[in-house]
Amino acid sequence: MKIRTIILLSVICISNKLYSQYSENFALPILDFNTNARLAGIADVGVVSSVFYKETGLFQNPSLVSLNSEYTGTNLVFRNLKDYNSNNTYISGWSGYHAINSSNAIGFNFSYMNYKDSILNSESVDSINEFEPYEMFFQLTYTYRLNRSFSAGVGVKYIRSNYGFMQMENRINTFSIDLGFNYSKAYSLSDYSNLNTSAGLAITNFGPRISNPENEKSFIPTKLLFGLFINPDIHLNKFFRLNFDLGYQAEKYLIPSQPIYDTENNIIEGMNPDITIFNALYQSFYDSPDGFSGEIDEIRNKFGSELRLSYSNTAFLAFRHGRIFELETLGGGNYQTYGCGLGLFGFMIDYLYIKSDNAFLNNNWALMLSARHNMTGEFFRF
Repeated sequence: MKIRTIILLSVICISNKLYSQYSENFALPILDFNTNARLAGIADVGVVSSVFYKETGLFQNPSLVSLNSEYTGTNLVFRNLKDYNSNNTYISGWSGYHAINSSNAIGFNFSYMNYKDSILNSESVDSINEFEPYEMFFQLTYTYRLNRSFSAGVGVKYIRSNYGFMQMENRINTFSIDLGFNYSKAYSLSDYSNLNTSAGLAITNFGPRISNPENEKSFIPTKLLFGLFINPDIHLNKFFRLNFDLGYQAEKYLIPSQPIYDTENNIIEGMNPDITIFNALYQSFYDSPDGFSGEIDEIRNKFGSELRLSYSNTAFLAFRHGRIFELETLGGGNYQTYGCGLGLFGFMIDYLYIKSDNAFLNNNWALMLSARHNMTGEFFRF
């Protein structure tokens, strides 16, 4: 009984640290972490994307799978997270996609977050065998391209966890829906250069509130994403191409802001957060205790860039950088991301590194191995 109590206290501590990084009032933080090392390297900008990458829609905007082309591919990723005691929590994932034709594509994404190593490394617990806290989800995605410029997509997630509300072995089984749209347009600048542009909009993790045996309820991290993207594409010569991707993404949680209470637990500023998920879709835009300025402050701004040199559609080398800006009260996410990628004959490796004043995010890293193949041209070509 004693070890179970220690384990429970450790899980509570770890959960608080994870949730406090994004201090909105939500559960299941795995839904708020991106496992794609390439996207994470450009500050998690994923509601818009370069046409060069075909798997982007598996992670934020489901309208971006395949991008009007016929490819198939898969990704394996491993990402570490650290709590304030430098204990490790890991997220691993496996995803894949296949274009049925140039207008229809399907994909899947599996992610698993294991807290056990963090508990094992804590000073208060030497060993644990009877409880392994985790969160996971499995997502299926479908994309339909209406024409050369406009596409739409939907994703459905099944989510499972064996703890929540800082309670050990609190089983959670739920679901959520992602819905996304993308508009893209290419402009010819000269005989040797083009400018690719796109705009994207998505709602992610829209699903029911979860509850525990005491009937306490919590939202999951439903978000509204909007992004803009430009990509100058320059043909240096017959074999080499240079691309410079620039993306911006704005995010806002579609869950109630926390009000300010008096000593008798009455709301003195803000609005009642105990509402339905449908009411939260619009109330979340005007319920901040700080008014309009508070709503603006709740928007997370992300800027990402990538410099990519390609050789004859058989190889590429990419360097990435991103900046994320948000208030300290929303996670303290004024931090930078760095990444690089290497591809050869359809096989790729991507690396992410995060530098931040936030101890939870600082020095985090991710590694992703991928394969992508052309279904209509040469198989081992990008």
